[in-house]
Amino acid sequence: MDFWDGQLWYIQNIFLPVIIGFLVFSPALAAAFAFGYVRRFLLWRLGGKDSRTDNLFGRIKTTILVSFAHMRILSEAYPGWMHFMILWGSILFVFGKLIRLFSYTVNISNPPQDVFLYASLASEAGAALIIIGGLLAVFRRYVLKPSRLDSKADDHLVFIWVFVILLTGFMIKGYRIATADVSPTDWYLWAPVSYGFSKIFQTFSITYYNQILIWHRVVFHTAVAFIFLAYIFVYRSRLQHVLLSPLNIFFRSQKPKGALTPINLETAESYGASKIEQFTWKQLLDLDACTRCGRCQDNCPANISGKALSPKKLVLDLKDHLYEVYPIPLWRKPKEPRRDMINDVITQEVIWDCTTCRACQEACPVYIEHVDKIVEMRRNLALERAEFPESAQGALQSLGTRGHPWRGTTATRTDWISGLGVTTLSEKADVDMLYWVGCTAALEDRNMKVAIATAKVLQAAGINFGILGVEEGCCGDPARRMGDEYLFQTLCQKNIEVLKNYNVKKIVASCPHCFNTLKNEYPQFGGTFEVIHHSQLIAELISQGRLRVGGMDRLKVAYHDSCYLGRHNDILRQPREVLDAIKGIDRVELPRHGKKGFCCGGGGGHMWMEEPPDKRLNTRRTDEVIQAKVDTVATACPYCLSMFEDGLKAREAEESIKAMDLSELVARALPLTGPK
Repeated sequence: MDFWDGQLWYIQNIFLPVIIGFLVFSPALAAAFAFGYVRRFLLWRLGGKDSRTDNLFGRIKTTILVSFAHMRILSEAYPGWMHFMILWGSILFVFGKLIRLFSYTVNISNPPQDVFLYASLASEAGAALIIIGGLLAVFRRYVLKPSRLDSKADDHLVFIWVFVILLTGFMIKGYRIATADVSPTDWYLWAPVSYGFSKIFQTFSITYYNQILIWHRVVFHTAVAFIFLAYIFVYRSRLQHVLLSPLNIFFRSQKPKGALTPINLETAESYGASKIEQFTWKQLLDLDACTRCGRCQDNCPANISGKALSPKKLVLDLKDHLYEVYPIPLWRKPKEPRRDMINDVITQEVIWDCTTCRACQEACPVYIEHVDKIVEMRRNLALERAEFPESAQGALQSLGTRGHPWRGTTATRTDWISGLGVTTLSEKADVDMLYWVGCTAALEDRNMKVAIATAKVLQAAGINFGILGVEEGCCGDPARRMGDEYLFQTLCQKNIEVLKNYNVKKIVASCPHCFNTLKNEYPQFGGTFEVIHHSQLIAELISQGRLRVGGMDRLKVAYHDSCYLGRHNDILRQPREVLDAIKGIDRVELPRHGKKGFCCGGGGGHMWMEEPPDKRLNTRRTDEVIQAKVDTVATACPYCLSMFEDGLKAREAEESIKAMDLSELVARALPLTGPK
């Protein structure tokens, strides 16, 4: 029998009956599919409102790029390329099958042979890519065994189903090639894997209409059965991410990365989240979209340092709690929770371990938002239960009574300007720029040197600037990150009033936390100003020639990325440009840098929290600095500077390695500077 005659016989006697069978069972399959996903949709709707439909073109573009080009997944080579092969293998495989299916409908008595061959090659290549990617996945899961991966029963079954479906597919085509009297020329080019199977089958002494036909039917229907089972299983297994991940990417947040969502304190029925349905619908979608890849956990500084927080476990525990309270089937009433979400499901230790550094979200390939969920639970603890870590209560009390978190200090906000010629806006309001000093640089002894250095640099560049002095209050970042939204809004509105009274247009801040809050969160309350970080301003002044930086003795310097500059605000280039402009500085990168930088441990209110000595993030980061064998670690954040000072002392390395702010290094090179 000619190959194409055999192909026609195959279509009429086997393929079409199976298609008819699928059509007969399609209502049941559709019902099973709908049951799983409609139920999920109804669960998400239990959450609060959250508008996520702005900038549709941008959302579609990012969804396509992230889902199909793997822009985030490929940040890790092995799992990234492994998944890339599986995804594009699946696309090629399905594309080839669809082309073949539609080519039959054109002229079933004489299938377009070129189309068939190209479709065959696409399917073969796709299946081969899936198998290679799958084998890499098996090797990684069962041999390499990275600690971040957990295994459930369906993980093993998925591997079995995929391999059986693909192998039986190769066998089916191999049978057809083996039993044809005349095969297409160079068939091994169009179906190389199936051609290999055909050579094996041709060693058997059997004819087309006997044993081969029987085994053909058995193998084909076995494949169909596995496809059927896999299809049914999709909505309950980790394979659900095929649909849910692109959906979650589409609905990703488009607000500034460093901005938390405000609470309307006058209309809110509850503050924060103590029950699962008090999260927003998108936060509930996050729980279903999680692929359990563990990247968030691997990149979480708190988890790496041995703390209780695992971003992955937090998401999965919340998901389990959601389905515990709202079980299948749809018509069953919600259960009264056996466990409280806060304390029982998610412990307070986990909630307070987070430094809001955003390393988890930067690593997540599907844009899950961990930090917002943690802050919502902190808000409930702060505003409804008044429960904080004991060591943080003093800072919050000081914020409320003195307008800054540095309880016990006797310094004022203008002590550092003595002899510098710096004026306050109350003395001289006609300035080009306000220097927002921040609580730490104004009131903490070591960081006062940063404020002094920044002022000297601005003066050297001829900048007409002033400060608020005693009229400057805390920007509110510590209060907001620790969950006290009421205190934050009080501080925020007071500062906005002062800034508007002086008609401030442009602000430079040396603290990334102040910078982020003023730039990204004050607009939520009507305070819109041009805000720039001092590293950005200094880099701009140098590039414009307004600040001519000299040199210094040879110095090996590692730059540490502040989380609120790098991950929250994408400021990575300018601080490095500043260091590179100083002659004599040999800049090196720490192993974890840029958006993968390791948190110093001071964010999220942790600057004022006591930490167990063996779990401190700053000492772990200090160890990386020591191992880099540098003379200086440069920062652009007062929290980071303080954390490094403490870390170097704890490691008895304060004499051999110095922690310095960028502005201090620039100020040291100022003898050759001055405005043109």
